[in-house]
This record gives sequence, C-alpha cells and structure tokens, in this order.
Amino acid sequence: MEWDTNPCAPGASHLPLPASIDKIMLLGDTHGNERWTCWLIDQAYEAGVDGILQLGDFGYWPRNEWGKSFLKWVEQTLAEHDLPLWFIDGNHEDHDCLKSTVSQPGPLALTDHITYLPRGTRWQWGNRTWIAIGGATSVDRHYRTEGVNWFPGEFMTQEQQDSIIAAGHADIVVAHDAPWGVRFLANHYKLWVPPAERGGWPADTLLDSDSHMRKMAALALALRPSVWFHGHHHIKYDEYGTALEPGTCPMDIHGLNCDGFTPDKSALIVDGKGAIIPWAATSPIGDVSS
Repeated sequence: MEWDTNPCAPGASHLPLPASIDKIMLLGDTHGNERWTCWLIDQAYEAGVDGILQLGDFGYWPRNEWGKSFLKWVEQTLAEHDLPLWFIDGNHEDHDCLKSTVSQPGPLALTDHITYLPRGTRWQWGNRTWIAIGGATSVDRHYRTEGVNWFPGEFMTQEQQDSIIAAGHADIVVAHDAPWGVRFLANHYKLWVPPAERGGWPADTLLDSDSHMRKMAALALALRPSVWFHGHHHIKYDEYGTALEPGTCPMDIHGLNCDGFTPDKSALIVDGKGAIIPWAATSPIGDVSS
C-alpha cells in the first residue's frame, strides 16, 4: 500500500460486498486508535465473524503520518486473519480525501481489506436491504482547524438526504449519527433544553448537532427501517420499538461506544438480517489490557 502518488486513496476501486454473511461484527468509533482497533480485529476473528462493519469515526486521515500508520497496521492485521472491514464516514475523518474518492454511492476498496461505504450505499444481506448513512456534526470543531482536522463535508447535505429518500425503503440502517426522537438520548442529553442552556459545548455546535439528528429522523421516517445501528455518541444502549412520531412504524435502535471499551460496549455481532447474536454464542472476549 503506497500513499505517495495519491495520499487520499491509492488504488481505490469499486468492489461489491459479499452476497451473504452469517456473522458480522458492528464496531463503534475507532478514532484511528491503532492498538485498540487491531486488538478488536483479533477479537472479531476469535468470534468467527465473516467481516467487520465500522460505524464511522474510523480514523481515515491518510495525509498525516499517524493516519498512514493506522491504516497500515489495520490492513496488516486484517490480512493476517483474512477479514474484510467496511467503514462509513463519521464526522472525524479527512472528508476532503473521502470526497475525492467518490463519484457515486457504492463500496470503494481503499486497500485489499479496507472498504469505504459512501453515504447512500445499499446492498443485500439475508434478504434485507442494508444502507450506509455516514456523517454527523463535530461539537468540538471550535478547537479544530478547517481543512486540517475539521471539514464542512462532515454534515449530510440536502442533496444527499433527498437522494437516499428517493431510492426508497431500506430494512437496516448502519449510520454514524442517531435520529432525533430516541428516548434514551433525549434523556441522556436533555434534548428538550435549548442548546444555549445545556452547557458543555458551544450552543451553535449543539444546534447543528440537533439539526443533523433531525435529518437522520427524516431519513428514518422515509426509509422505515426495522433497525438502526449507530456510533458517534460514545455510549452503549439498546432501545426497542421506537416510534419517532406518533403512528409511525417502530424500529429498534442500538448505539455503540468507542475505542478503549471492551467489545460488549463497543461492538455487536449480528447476522445478515440484523439480528443480534449474543456474545455468549461466540468465542470468549479477551482483555484489552493484555
């Protein structure tokens, strides 16, 4: 893997996902954490999965040295186990690089074992339509530099939203952000309180975060999925039968934690229909400190 001629995505090519899977690990934010991510790949292999689907904030920063190192070691670890990894974009990625690789939705192989799933990418597993919906808002953008470690492309555009809706129903959403209207997150963040009164982060970034979650809710109401998996919020929770508006179809929503946490907090194992496979049905979980 050489990053000199094209530091964004050397040799990127379209590559279809496998037609079916038995078990896949869904993985929360990895944030370019090299050691932890490689350890989780080892755990995925021990659990006997067919691949890893990472839910954004993967850590795609190929224009700096630590980003190159992360990609190198993740690719090497995946190759050792012959495991594919697919990722969607989070808010903390080099979005200028990701944009430069994408002309239309569809899996884009960036290395032999790492594939990017642009916003709106659809595929079939287990007679279910899956869809990748990346993007979110960085509430910490005031402490970042635009064009270096923060990019406006993190936020889903209206054109992207309209295109996803126009393509019709999807059964299973893998997203970075959560939709507005999730009871757990409303209580966790006190979302009924105006952004200026919540504290913690600047009010304008919280307002943008609310707006992005409302975009996700609009997608959920249009696509009517049965289940929505996401990262971004760095907390593990499961909410069943959520109806974002009265009279709408309910769905199950599962949030995952991030790097530094054990797999029972930061990952889920599911089958091709999106049904959760308990960790007890897989190999034992190792110790992240070992």
